[in-house]
Amino acid sequence: MRILTRFILLRFLGNFFLLFSLLFIFAISIDILIQWETFVSSAARIESAKSGVDKGASILSVATLILSFHGPRVFQFYQYMMPLVALAAMGFTASAMLRTREFVAMMAVGISMRRAVFPIIMGMGVLCLLQVANQELILPRLASRLLLEHGDMVRGAVRTWGIGLASDSQGRLIHAASFDPATETLTGLYAVERTKQGGVVRRIEAPQAKWSAEKRSWILVNGRAGVPTRPADVPTGERPSVFLDQPIELLQTDLDPDTLRLRQNLLYAHMLSLSEIADLARNSAFDPTALRRFATGRFASLLVGLLVLAISIPFFALREPAPILKQAVSCAALSLPILLTSMIVIALPLPSFPPTVGVILPVVFLLPIAVWRIATIKT
Repeated sequence: MRILTRFILLRFLGNFFLLFSLLFIFAISIDILIQWETFVSSAARIESAKSGVDKGASILSVATLILSFHGPRVFQFYQYMMPLVALAAMGFTASAMLRTREFVAMMAVGISMRRAVFPIIMGMGVLCLLQVANQELILPRLASRLLLEHGDMVRGAVRTWGIGLASDSQGRLIHAASFDPATETLTGLYAVERTKQGGVVRRIEAPQAKWSAEKRSWILVNGRAGVPTRPADVPTGERPSVFLDQPIELLQTDLDPDTLRLRQNLLYAHMLSLSEIADLARNSAFDPTALRRFATGRFASLLVGLLVLAISIPFFALREPAPILKQAVSCAALSLPILLTSMIVIALPLPSFPPTVGVILPVVFLLPIAVWRIATIKT
């Protein structure tokens, strides 16, 4: 039995990684064809910057740049495509066993059909564990590189963007001319501390500020702070002014670089580990409800993929021969809409349900269906 389990498991995993590799190569090939001129020009500028001589790009430099740009994206591709590719790998594995009458041979020696398809479900469990490791250990380290666009290849970092009056949990308004995510530096910082009624208490300005993870604060360069003049001290017809006469070195706020990245690009949240999401939910000004949805949705999506696979297996786990094309079409017609609808429900908040309840609804709905489908396999 161990030999049989290992044989089916390795066949399923082999089909998965073969299909995954083909899909990934196909996807990046399309991108390379569309962005070929961008890759060539970027490689030429990188070579010119290194040698100091303006020359064209070599094939090796272009290939190196393509590998550097698309290499980390294999882990992101796995994050999004694993359930769908696993479903296809199950179809190829089980249909081959149906076509070659392997299921019939196993039942002839007393092996039940449910026992025969158990290694495929076990293989899906292995892929789910790899997904957890990918999300917790690999993607957080590659997050900054995965956010790069084709125009950022020369710089090797995401382009800067401005911060327009972002509010933190203390009601402070923070503005910056630009934020560099590579160096975690703000340029042209302007912060306003306010009362609950919206009145200005203090104003802080600094030409530059760099984030300190140890102090959980922005270290200000030539930072100055000041309080507005009282209305009684202002001559009639003039507006109150602020005298920036107090030096300040630190600005403590929960608008840290991760929160600023999340405000700019929500895709960044999918690349954070659960511990990083928990820290942001406790300390950042970002909506903690959305972060909880991201965290819960990760496990829900894995369970949905496993349950959809269990629902689809009976299309191929048959005692007698059947048209494989018909079974494959029936399987796709049922499983793909269920999988896509479940992922949409997990990703989008439902107004009538609490955040975490709405995320696990597909799991609650699919679990009895999957149990019923496996239990009714004829064996």
